[in-house]
Amino acid sequence: MADIFDKVAGFLRESPIVGGKDRAIAESVLYRHSPLDNAGPWIEIEGRSVLQFSTNDYLGLARHPRLRQAAMEIVSKYGVSSPMGARPLTGTTELHDELERELAAFKRTEAALVFSNGAQAMMGCVAALAGPKDLIVMDQYAHASLVCGARISGARTRFFQHNDVGDLDAVLTKAPPEQAKMVVVDGVYSMQGDMAPLDVVSDICRQHGARLIVDDAHGTGVCGANGRGTAELFGVEDRVDLHLGTCSKAMATVGGFAAGDAGLMEFLQFNAPTILFTKAMPSCVAAATLEALKLLRDGHERRTALWENARRLQDGLVQAGFNIGQTCSPITPIHGNGTDAIHMCTALYQEHDIWVSAVLYPAVALGTSILRAIPTAAHSAQDVQKLLASVTAVRDACGTAPRAED
Repeated sequence: MADIFDKVAGFLRESPIVGGKDRAIAESVLYRHSPLDNAGPWIEIEGRSVLQFSTNDYLGLARHPRLRQAAMEIVSKYGVSSPMGARPLTGTTELHDELERELAAFKRTEAALVFSNGAQAMMGCVAALAGPKDLIVMDQYAHASLVCGARISGARTRFFQHNDVGDLDAVLTKAPPEQAKMVVVDGVYSMQGDMAPLDVVSDICRQHGARLIVDDAHGTGVCGANGRGTAELFGVEDRVDLHLGTCSKAMATVGGFAAGDAGLMEFLQFNAPTILFTKAMPSCVAAATLEALKLLRDGHERRTALWENARRLQDGLVQAGFNIGQTCSPITPIHGNGTDAIHMCTALYQEHDIWVSAVLYPAVALGTSILRAIPTAAHSAQDVQKLLASVTAVRDACGTAPRAED
């Protein structure tokens, strides 16, 4: 008799991702323990001072005293968990309303809606807006939370080749004109580091009567002259029908949000399953996020430092012969074959006191891997140079991470 858990035994017996001696190494790296104080560029682990390039704290706000103070004031009065309920019940407070007003003003939309985490914002909005008769057209590298939302919706889903606007146009051209359609892309792709060409994508959406939804988790606070994201960078803020984002990257807290027309936000408020059936964002987090948003708006110097570090790192890697793909954001992937990234990650940590992330399937294609480094505004030029020297030394010693010409 077949058992739904047979796949578990098969995975434990022989993983399709890593096998043999690489498996033990991968398991020790992918879920290694991180210290509680792990947001800054330097962290302490068992008495060692370790340089970290694995945080999404792009602007270096996670340790900011204003965020800590805002959260502590709420916790001291009301505890950690307040409010104790979903948004339609007891989960909406004045802090949630204020945060939504500020997010809408920041994104230059009529309204915004706050979710408990970023994945819930992405998943819930896609699931609420599409139905079995509709068509979702999605970039093949779209974030997993967006793909999950599409599956929940029951809509027909078609994927177009990554950032291939010709393929996107072809997919939409084949769709019946009377079928409701939406195009779903990431602003910045979290593993590759490249951006969706939103100017061209928005043109194609208009030509075919498709709504455009952009998950700008890694672009918000980072891209654009004022940090409003990739839509600001491409000059198409008013042509994006639904802006999605997270508070857990540049804003350095936790939570997700949607921003758009007031009527659309009201619809999502009553139809997105991930806001109806889960606990609201804790008020202490909402208070900290409000402070983070204020700092982000005035964070021009931080953004300048972030981009300077990103260019310093990426230029150095290219000069050293590494393949970093088409990244045009601070996300810096070093592409390799098989489990190259696992071996480089291990050597960097054990021999050079550097913590970077190794990424394997399903986050990247099977048979490939990337070493994913993210410089932040809090890193120094010396930190970047240490990473460059160390990763080059490991590559030359281990023979891993193919050179760009390979």
